Amino acid sequence: MPVTWTGSPRTVQAIRDLLIVHASPGVLRLVLQQLTLREDGRAVGRHEIIDAVSDVGGNLVSIPIVAAVRADPTASSQLDAALAALRADIAAQIGSEVDSLEVITTADGRREARFTACVEVSPEDLERRPAHPALHGGPHQITHQAPELDALRDLLAEPEHGRLRRTWDGTCERVRRLLFPGD
Repeated sequence: MPVTWTGSPRTVQAIRDLLIVHASPGVLRLVLQQLTLREDGRAVGRHEIIDAVSDVGGNLVSIPIVAAVRADPTASSQLDAALAALRADIAAQIGSEVDSLEVITTADGRREARFTACVEVSPEDLERRPAHPALHGGPHQITHQAPELDALRDLLAEPEHGRLRRTWDGTCERVRRLLFPGD
């Protein structure tokens, strides 16, 4: 289970700012995960996920944006620097490197970093279906956080469809019926 990291809020915000420019408008959640790949206990690489979870026609959809982010040389180098700083902050606090680092930001302003110190995922595990449980990209978010994402979508919906608008419209309708019972 990932541990939520409460330090480095500026770094987490900087990561969010670098990613959001590569996501489509209306994104509900941005998810970044870097996962150390291991074979026989030794590191053999790093897998990176950068997904935007959006509402598309009433459906939650995960859109990979890693290629767009990494195609931008400035954003890519700034992202690497921010992630290195975040990793260093965590390692200084817990006394070891982390195998999984996640940064999750939502459209309502929540910013969160999570880490797992020890997790064994091999390159072959990336091809598994269903996905390895350590992979926490957009599809994982949709599967495990759908009610929260649906509530966020409702909260941020256009005024004519949002929760506040529906409440207001319902109140106005009840008042209209009280004032004009024959209509």
